[in-house]
Amino acid sequence: MTAIVTSDFRVVNAENFKSNVGSSSVYIAIGKSDVWSSTTSDTTDSTNIGSEFPPNDHIDDIGEARANFMAMQKINATDISHVVPRYTWASGSSYFAWDSNDGAIFDKAFYILTAEFKCYKCIVKGPTVSTVQPTQTLTVPTAESDGYSWKYMFTVQVVDSEKFLTTSYMPVKTVSLAFSNDAAAQAALSEGDYAQYLNQKASRDHGNAGGIERTEIITQGTGYSGTPTVTITGDGTGATATATVTAQKVTAINITAKGSGYTFAKVVISGGGGSSATANLTLAPGKGHGVDPVSELGGFFAAINTQLTGAGGSGTDLTVGNDFRQISLVKNPVNFGTTTTSTAATLKAMSYLDFASGVSLSSFQVDELLVGATSGAQAFAVDIDTTSGYIYYAQNSKTGYTPFTNGETINGQTSSAAGALESSNAVGNPEVDRDSGQMLFLENRTPINRTATQIEDIKLIIEF
Repeated sequence: MTAIVTSDFRVVNAENFKSNVGSSSVYIAIGKSDVWSSTTSDTTDSTNIGSEFPPNDHIDDIGEARANFMAMQKINATDISHVVPRYTWASGSSYFAWDSNDGAIFDKAFYILTAEFKCYKCIVKGPTVSTVQPTQTLTVPTAESDGYSWKYMFTVQVVDSEKFLTTSYMPVKTVSLAFSNDAAAQAALSEGDYAQYLNQKASRDHGNAGGIERTEIITQGTGYSGTPTVTITGDGTGATATATVTAQKVTAINITAKGSGYTFAKVVISGGGGSSATANLTLAPGKGHGVDPVSELGGFFAAINTQLTGAGGSGTDLTVGNDFRQISLVKNPVNFGTTTTSTAATLKAMSYLDFASGVSLSSFQVDELLVGATSGAQAFAVDIDTTSGYIYYAQNSKTGYTPFTNGETINGQTSSAAGALESSNAVGNPEVDRDSGQMLFLENRTPINRTATQIEDIKLIIEF
């Protein structure tokens, strides 16, 4: 037996993920302030992070990533979008025509994004390269003077381009046509979404929606002394075509009427005194070109974009004055010590050491190794709150996970600073249970430093 996972399945998975993020508590988690290395004595990141420290989908790596969590920020519904690979139109470049018979079509440049941020699908490829940038916003595929025929799909809106447009990917959306008779729902759309809604609706309702746009000769056959008859059959209606014969071979099938409503079709070439000529028909996807841009362009990529601004939250949740090296997506984490799903905009994800009253923390340094004089516990100092007398810390496989004990002295291995912990409740808990929720994504990166005046623009591309 043989089987495949279809492109529709991948699109559905991407849509489910997008919807899930928008309706659940999904957080971006940043973590790992210590360098990419194998020992606590190392202070410099490895230059081969990808090969030496790749993220792995197994319990050990996921558990360590959770232990490294520093902070979390909630993802909003507006922070996620379908995206597809970006092919920017350039004069002198060649593009592929949409081909319903090509199983690899979604890996090819069969659509473009122009300088006006308009997206077009190539319906008919010109004889050579493309030299005329399309600008029309017509419902039907339209030919340019260079022989390329383009179907206008949509215009990328400013708000979407600012969040999701990159040099490699572009945002794509399908505006629901389910409320065609709901004036209130239409009025609630943004100006850009309403314009796209009208284009999708006009594309669906056009008389040639789902029509046959072109054919492709498979075998030319031999012996044609006259013009053969071309017959198109399928579940649509109205498509007709004629054949061109050159040197007793069928060299082209010319669509004379596109018809409409075809989701499957076959072309038969008969008569004309010859034999063996065959051709394929190129079908429109779904209900026609331009009706469902996400599905038509292979929208099985999802982009997440969020900004980490300053210290975030109450002013301390997003650690500043240090760097992070891991980014994760966590769904439905819970507040520490509860079963309540977290909903706060930002969350502190580190445990902390509470030092005894009067102990000065001004000499301790972030990133230095902390060692408990009694317990022997080790941890990296991540954030130092001199006002509250706290040092937020992280433990991982380099430090081990030995717990600190009440009242013991903590020694900084770089600064030589020392200070005693409170005699009780010296280890404070994070706002969020790091072991809770489902980790959906993990990425290891080179260090990204955070400062109070800095904004980090985090973009993640996930393929389904």
